[in-house]
Formats: sequence, structure tokens, C-alpha cells
Amino acid sequence: MRYLLLIGRTMGASMGALHTLNVARAKGARVVAIDPKMPDITYGDAEWVAIRPGTDDAFLSALINEMLRTNTADLDFIEKGTNGAYLIKENGQPLTQAEVIQGGDKTKYVVASPDGRLSFRGVLRNDKGIPTAFDEDSSFKADLNMSGSVKLADGSSCPVKTAFVIIKETLAPYTPEKSSEITGIPADMIRRIARDFTNLKGVIDDGWYTSKNGTDVQVYRLVSIANAFNGNIDIPGGMIVTAAAGLKIPSVSQGKGPNGETWRMAKEKRIDKIIYPEAEGTFKVAMEAVLTGKPYPIKAAFFVGTTMFQREANSEELAERLKKLELSVVQDVLPQEICDYADYVLPSTYFMERMEMSGVKWARDGSIYLSDPQLSPPEGCEARHDVWILLEILRRAFPERAARVGYKECKTAEEFNAYFDAFTKRGYAQLLEECDKVKPGWSRRIHEDIRTKGWSTIKIKEYGVYPYKKPFGTPSGKVEIYSFKSFEKPAYVRGIPPFTAHIPAPAFTPPKRNSNEFILVSGKNCTSCSGLSMFALPSKYLGDRTVWMNPEDAERLGISHGETVEVEGIDTTYKGNAQITVTKKVISGSLFAFGFSGGNRIKHLADHPDYQFIKEGINSHWYAKGYAQPVFGTVANNSAVRINKLRG
Repeated sequence: MRYLLLIGRTMGASMGALHTLNVARAKGARVVAIDPKMPDITYGDAEWVAIRPGTDDAFLSALINEMLRTNTADLDFIEKGTNGAYLIKENGQPLTQAEVIQGGDKTKYVVASPDGRLSFRGVLRNDKGIPTAFDEDSSFKADLNMSGSVKLADGSSCPVKTAFVIIKETLAPYTPEKSSEITGIPADMIRRIARDFTNLKGVIDDGWYTSKNGTDVQVYRLVSIANAFNGNIDIPGGMIVTAAAGLKIPSVSQGKGPNGETWRMAKEKRIDKIIYPEAEGTFKVAMEAVLTGKPYPIKAAFFVGTTMFQREANSEELAERLKKLELSVVQDVLPQEICDYADYVLPSTYFMERMEMSGVKWARDGSIYLSDPQLSPPEGCEARHDVWILLEILRRAFPERAARVGYKECKTAEEFNAYFDAFTKRGYAQLLEECDKVKPGWSRRIHEDIRTKGWSTIKIKEYGVYPYKKPFGTPSGKVEIYSFKSFEKPAYVRGIPPFTAHIPAPAFTPPKRNSNEFILVSGKNCTSCSGLSMFALPSKYLGDRTVWMNPEDAERLGISHGETVEVEGIDTTYKGNAQITVTKKVISGSLFAFGFSGGNRIKHLADHPDYQFIKEGINSHWYAKGYAQPVFGTVANNSAVRINKLRG
């Protein structure tokens, strides 16, 4: 990797990613961060490019447009590795073989050669519907710029153009000058970044935090398209598909017990999946159902190891819904603000107090690790493993259901660990057995690795697999620069169009320029990356509970460094006080506050003076209105606020 673009990405709080990046930097890799505030990594030799919040998609649109204008896009990869050459009808839907040939396949798509010949591209799937190979003529060279008409099976003519042409036409207005007006990034700088990105075969990090401005799905789609247009997919230094170790631990959620027990899972969908089909843990749906009863009523909730007031946007809305619950149970290792709304608070154990074996996530190679308990709960503390708590409640309420998962009463931690660790041991034993089938004696090497190092690499990443040899899970099996999934279900058609350029951020009311109104963005770093960090005494001195303001804005409003001001939500009207840090590390017109550093309103906190600091400052979630993106459910945390000077 020689050139990396980070868009709203904080590498300093990312589980080892910074070390890997620093190895690449030592070898000459260049790093450019596109961000409203100056991230930690740019305090050194990385470059910070300040951008107005909510305009990442305008920057990306101009970047891709420049690649097309200068003919530096990897057209060979676009033709073979994406659905760019696939023909699209006037209604926006892809043309299929079934429409061109009587009895044709609806899952095969049409491409055309420069001389007008047609070919069809699809994927082969196994009996489980998983794509296994491409079904196409690999020697056929498709025309990316085809725009004309195709004769259909019924004899009529159908106007078509390729997905690539649609992308070009949509992005054509986004010149560097136009993007500069939107983003605040100078046009020449956009041109230079586009040139370096292609000349150095750069890659854009595919993100970690996707809850910003209500346009995050579109932004990360453009990130993927830019990487594809650079031909930088599943190659060294590019956006890759990581290897998996193959460790499969039986779990209750999969209908499997530690001793081979199985049971039928409920057919009903999770509540968030009903409203947001592509959601990953959108708790907003459950909280809304507390009030509306839709899609079904929620009367009780368990909060396990999550700091809800640091996680969910619009804190006042969250608080009102928590009050409506008939039963609220919080399981956590330390007191959090949500404990003030709980009927029961159950202390749980920390990850260093229990054994855990898992696959190493977000790493190139497929490895497993073992985390042995290094601590014990303090004497007299009734802390239990979160799963033990839940199973005991299940056993007492529905003993027959607990029996289905092989759980009987555990009176001590040792008894529960014997039960729960059996899940892990069963999965580990199965992995070792499979490895020995591949290479006899391999399990001994894995055992020795785990004993001496605590981890073992099972599978080395193989490059050039997706989408060269194997299909992705997309309808076309290719990198989809134009999303065919948008046409699979009505919900998708209503929610996410197949392609978009810049969209004004819907997550907040746009603030007035050069006024006391700002976009408030939040983030984290290595000392402000968890709700738990607020209770570590060093955070009193290492954490930053101030609000950052650009010197131009501070001078215009007559605000001095260190002054305490009132921060008022434009959309939520919530008010809180915070100290201002005047710094050039945030773009003019925007404010920045660390999302996990302060503003904890917990009432039941010990009066020890050393820990009152956690109440200082603001919680950025107080001001976010809670906008969730259709289909995907990502809840935006950025907001619009006013800064009011306090009277003396």
C-alpha cells in the first residue's frame, strides 16, 4: 500500500490498525485524512484535508469524476470485475436474458460488444443459494460505453445504456470546482488527490464508524466504487476480503448446544430487521415500539454491556422511552447513565475476568486467539458472566427452555464456566480435527502456538480471489457500481436508489453560515474510545471534555480560549454547558467534541471528588435528532447546534 485515503476515520482507536499502518508508512506509504477535525494520525507526517461535515459524498463524486475525465480509471477491471458493462433500461432496472431470449434466465444480465453482439453474465450457485462461480464467456469483451437500443424477445426495441455510462453522466457535474463549493476543499487539491490516488494505486479505507450524517450508506458505496475504479480490489495494498480461520463455536443463537443439543429457532424476524432489512443492531426500532407498539409492543428490555446514552442519538427521546418500559434491566461492569432508568442493575464481569477464544477479527490472515482470565471479581462482588445472568433468569422463568440449551442451575462461577466453556472447546476441537485432515499433526502446532503465544494463524490470505475466481454475494457476483439489490424488494426501491452522487445531509437542520450556528461532529481517540474510559481516573487528566472551535469562529463570536458557553441543539433544543478550546484543528463552521469523554448525567454516582469530572462537558448525542437511514437503520450522531455566550 503506497497511498491511503482516510475519510472520517480515526485509526488511533482501531484495534491494532494503527500499528499495521505505521509499518506501511515506514516503507514510504502516504496517508491523507479527509475530516472536519484534525485526527491524531495527522499530527505527524500524514496530511489533513479539512472538509465540511456531511459532504464526503461530494468529494468522492469529484474524485471519481476526475478519474474518468483524465482516463486514469482501470477500465479493464471495471469491465470484468464490476457490473459497469451491464445494460440498464430506461426504468433503471438491469436488462436480463429472459427479456432478450424466449425462455431466458432472469438472473443473467446482458452486456454488448462494440459491434453490437450480446452476451450474458450470471453466477452459479450451490443448493444453499451461495454463489460459487461465474457463468459467462470470459473471452467476451464488453463495451463499457454502450448507449443505444436492444431488440427484445417480443420484437420490440428497448433503449439501454451501461451502468458505467449512468455513473459518468451522474458524476459529470461534480467538477473539482463544484465539489470545492460544497466541501470547502480547494479544487486544485481535489485534482492533486485524484492524481496521486491513481498514480500510486491508492486505496480508500472502507470505514469503521458509519453513523454520522444520514448519508453514510451512500458514502461508503462511493468509497467502494472509487476503489473499484482504481482496480484496487482484493490485491496487496487494496481493499481486500480477509481470510477466515474457520473456528465455528456452537451458540444458542444458532440452535446448537455445547453437547450437541439442537432446537428449532423462532421464525419471527428480529424487530430491527422488520423495519430495516439490512440493519445490524438498530436499537432505535425497539425504543420506538415502546411508545407505538409497532411492529409489535415492547414492554421490557435488557441492556447488556452497552452505554445507551453514548450509543443512541437524541438522549432526551431515549430517556422518555426508557421511562415507559414496564421492566428495565441493566447488566454492566460499572455504573452508567442508563442505570438511573433501571429497575434492576446486575453487575457483570469484564472480558479480562473470563476465558474467551475467537477468530481474530478485522485482520488480513485467518487467526484464532485465546484470552485467559487475568483478573477476578473483587471480593464480595456478585458479578457474573452476562450469559450466566441471562440463563439464570431464563431458568427461573422458563425452566423447560433453559433445558433445551443444556443449561441447569449453576451455583458457582466454576460450574458455569464448565458449562459455557464447553461451547468453545467443542468448536476448537472441531477446528483441530479439520486441520489434521488437511495436514496430519497440524493440531499439535496450533496447540503449541496457543500455549506459547496465545494465538495461531490458520489460514494465510490469498489475493486475487474476489471477484476474479469467486463471486461476491451481490446479484451479479461482481463489485456493483450500480446496485442491482435495489430492485430485489420493494423496501429497497423505496429506500436506497441504485446509485447516488452528493445528497444534502438529512440528519440535521443546515446551520446558517457565519452565525452562531454550527455542525457538531463527534469522534474518539485512544483515550476517549469507550464509555468505560470515563470511569478511569487517568481520563480526568488525559481525556478532553471541551468543545473545539476554529479561531475564525471564536473571533467572530467574541469567544476566548477556555471560556464556558451554552451549547443548544437546533433540532432537539437541548442545552448544556461546555468549555471551548480554540484551535485550528477543526474546520470553520464546525465544532468537535469527543463522543465518550464527558456529559455523563448519572445521578447515582459516588460523591468522591475525583470522579465528578465525568459530568463535565457535553454528550454529543444530546443534540442529534436520531435520524435513521431507510433500509439500513444507521442512526446519525452529528447534529446542528447554537453557541450562546453565558451572561456574567
